[in-house]
Amino acid sequence: MDRSWGRQWTMQDIARVAGVSVTTVSHTLSGKRAVRPETAARIMRIVEELGYVPDSAGRRLKSGRSRILALAVPDISQSYFGSIARGAEEEADRRGYGLLVSSTADSDPRRESRYFSLVRARAVDGLLYTGSRDMIPGQDLTRLVNEGPVVLVDEQMPTLPVPSVVSDNLRAGQIAGEHLAALGHTRPIVIAGPQGLKSQVERVQGFRQSFNNAIVFYGSFDIESGYRLTADALANGIDFTSVFAANDSLAVGAVRCLRDHGKSIPAEVSVIGVDDIELAELVTPGLTTIRQNTEEMGKVAVTSLLDWLETGEMPTSTVLPVELVERESTGVCR
Repeated sequence: MDRSWGRQWTMQDIARVAGVSVTTVSHTLSGKRAVRPETAARIMRIVEELGYVPDSAGRRLKSGRSRILALAVPDISQSYFGSIARGAEEEADRRGYGLLVSSTADSDPRRESRYFSLVRARAVDGLLYTGSRDMIPGQDLTRLVNEGPVVLVDEQMPTLPVPSVVSDNLRAGQIAGEHLAALGHTRPIVIAGPQGLKSQVERVQGFRQSFNNAIVFYGSFDIESGYRLTADALANGIDFTSVFAANDSLAVGAVRCLRDHGKSIPAEVSVIGVDDIELAELVTPGLTTIRQNTEEMGKVAVTSLLDWLETGEMPTSTVLPVELVERESTGVCR
């Protein structure tokens, strides 16, 4: 078979090589009608060998679909969002869709507007969106919601009438509080991300079920912010024996700050985070954290979006469970 670069293979080529009709090839690729398993396997093997890519323009004219989805995340370089994207891409690929991923630079309005213009032009069939600043959607996102299917991932926006796929953030805060309380801690502080995000509201709310008067410091979701917020607590003379960080990057920053100030972890101060990113088990001491299944979050979000596209019925929102991962950064209060 000719596999020369630049050759535009057609369904007719696939049908000729496979010894079947073009209709059979079409049914195999679309999945709309059953094809004998051995025939479908032969066709897909030939498709793989030739590197056949369906003509998206022609396909859209016939079906109204591009079979491409969009995912907008605050920063794809962060392993947390990379894990969501990986799960989303795997599920999209499994169901015969491609995935376009864009970093919005922490929901920068200019970058979002440019990316949403691509979505609005119907170059994609639906949008998966992760916010990073507050619960109030911008005009571009609101407009998209009125024009096509949008599923929120990781963060909820209560004013948008669309489904979301998130972790149980309230329970994450509860687990962190229960864990520190069981270790005898009575004076924790909380360092969190942007105050306007629903995940942060719920994590603080859950934590305060164990520590009603816990002092909360708000910043951003990075190591530098964790360091600065912890340093502020120390500079203000706050007497604390533990830190609940609302994500693992903040927790790593807190650990660095405490060590720079001569604090032993966990002998003098315990630290617990949320996420269970790869860095959590690589730092010293290993970080106790509340694990989120971010890959599953991406997969479920794609499933919700595609089910919506295929049935025309808006799916319900999904809340995924979280769990405690105990490592060395928390210990009995002394």
